[in-house]
Amino acid sequence: MTEQKVRWGIAGLGKIAHRFTADLTQHVDNACLYAVSARDEQRADAFAQQYQAEHAYSSYQAMAEDPNVDAVYIATIHPFHKCMVELFLNHGKHVLVEKPAFTNTQDWDNMKALADKQGLVLMEAMKSVTFPAYRALRDFIQKNSIEIESIEAAFGNWHEFDVQQQIFNPNLCGGATLDVGVYALWLYADLCQLKQSEIQPPSVTYQKHNNESKVDETVEFTFTHGIKGKIGASISQGLKRVATIRGPEVEIVIQDKWWNPTVIDVTYKGEHTQISHLPTGGGFEFEASHLSQLIIDGKSISDFVPHETSRQVIALMERSLKDNGFSHLLHASHQ
Repeated sequence: MTEQKVRWGIAGLGKIAHRFTADLTQHVDNACLYAVSARDEQRADAFAQQYQAEHAYSSYQAMAEDPNVDAVYIATIHPFHKCMVELFLNHGKHVLVEKPAFTNTQDWDNMKALADKQGLVLMEAMKSVTFPAYRALRDFIQKNSIEIESIEAAFGNWHEFDVQQQIFNPNLCGGATLDVGVYALWLYADLCQLKQSEIQPPSVTYQKHNNESKVDETVEFTFTHGIKGKIGASISQGLKRVATIRGPEVEIVIQDKWWNPTVIDVTYKGEHTQISHLPTGGGFEFEASHLSQLIIDGKSISDFVPHETSRQVIALMERSLKDNGFSHLLHASHQ
């Protein structure tokens, strides 16, 4: 690149793509929007006009072949991630792929190997761990050698049951584990990695709220070895929106919505402190800026969103779904 601005392409133009692109275009200094792509030409044109992209493509292949695209944000639903990631890596693009990056470890391993071969960044879009408040919390824990005994976190919202919706559709890798369980599992795994605590397979309980459902609607992961964990997820009921981290001398509360960590209350050795950092946008600016800087600096691996943690979380989800009769959710019916 001849300039210090990473030129982004957006693949898949649904709701989350709008949120990411709004932050990218308004709140990121080291990057710019260059192109957008969707299978629907009218949607691509309208999206490009709204955010002033230079190019709109009605096929992902066409955007992949554009040599001016440096990085691609993949915002399609997760059953399509593998083929999309493969397409853009093979055309020399750095990739930020929405969570979960993949639904099984084989896809992760294959795509990571391809990224390594190509010398490109492949990063899961786990934006919560890129928030400055969360980075400050990690630094505080590390600096003070704080012992962590337990982590409790959940992500759950009620949705009207409709098998045509992706989250309830077994043919499109629906269910709570893959759709929202990834958030709290990532928090648990990231803090275990920080404290070098080995993660043992959890006990898992599943609940269905609709008789016709063929996906996991509510799930709880209970970790009893090393750092204890109570990790919940649901697509059929609302769950607690704060995350709590405890140790012998500390209680940490990541306030509502914990997956967008902006206010964190810490009571350590009897003294209270608050970590606060409000985003200028919706929070997507942090992951976009972080990956852009990796590219500018010639780095291919993120220390905020490490490959090892992405794989570990995918492995936890994969194993729990396999062990509890939901193997059919790990591979979309079209693949």
